[in-house]
Amino acid sequence: MYRTLAREIMKGHIEPVYLFYGKEGFLIEEMVHLLRKHVLPSEDPSFHEVILDLEEIPVQQLVQEAETPSFFGGRRLVIGKNAWFLTAVKGKDNVEHQPEELLRYTESPLESNVVVLIVPAEKLDTRKKTVKALEKNCCTVAFPSLEEKELPGWVAKRLKQAGAAAQPEAVRRLIQLTGNDLRMLDQECRKLAAYAGKEEITPEMVEQLVPRTLEHDVFKLVDCVARQKTDEALSILYDLLYQREEPIRILALLIRQYRIMLQVKVLVQQGKSERQIASALGLHPYPVKLAVRQGEAYSEKTLRSLLLKAIETDQAVKSGKIDKVLALERFLMAQTPEPV
Repeated sequence: MYRTLAREIMKGHIEPVYLFYGKEGFLIEEMVHLLRKHVLPSEDPSFHEVILDLEEIPVQQLVQEAETPSFFGGRRLVIGKNAWFLTAVKGKDNVEHQPEELLRYTESPLESNVVVLIVPAEKLDTRKKTVKALEKNCCTVAFPSLEEKELPGWVAKRLKQAGAAAQPEAVRRLIQLTGNDLRMLDQECRKLAAYAGKEEITPEMVEQLVPRTLEHDVFKLVDCVARQKTDEALSILYDLLYQREEPIRILALLIRQYRIMLQVKVLVQQGKSERQIASALGLHPYPVKLAVRQGEAYSEKTLRSLLLKAIETDQAVKSGKIDKVLALERFLMAQTPEPV
């Protein structure tokens, strides 16, 4: 849907009110940027744009801005971000929204202005009268997380836009190192394109230019343990320590990874799909898929035990009972996945 919207905007078909929601904040930001290019004048565009945080400012103030014509002529762009009052999530208690004012405006919007409401949540609360009316009166577009199978195509398209092409293995390696963060992927695509010039991007270029994230290294560390490659796991740990990564942060990410693996394993056993699990845990489908694969090496009982040991190790380190590096070494060396 958002791809169709982009084409409509580029054709000059602009709606008076938009409602954007979803977890892919980067894609929402890009769509807002596209609107800026086609709505605001090229000279002094900031004079024609208003951005309000609806966690701090009531929506009726946004309506007032929307009803105010530009003093300089032309269109105005009025953006209301963090519109949590359109979800089931409770917002800040000190903001009293009057959604009926927003509904009144959407029934007869000022054609010279463009209003954008942004909800950084996966779902709207369709039980609310306000949401039902907005979906009817304005252009409502979802920006769901990209699935794992969509990422290679998205990366290839980004590289093409930057004037570069990459070998399939290079694209796969880039996603492995960077993860599913579209903002980071976009930055790395630009960097690789600038470096490669007219050459095709190779896996070697990716290895040379793209830094590993701490999350990626922790995932790889857990993967080595799952395959009973303790020496490789310790080698990764020492490499992280050499790079001055804080042991407590490494331990916190280990706890997070084991918790995700346990949650995913339990939900898989309940017959949930990866998409359903991602929604239930508030995660992108890509790390869920990886957690499913990693969790196959452990029984549910073992994962519960490992998570408990990791938490106990964290508490022992923070209470000063054991050296933090020694604690990490012992924790990794003590793990032996049992047959599932």
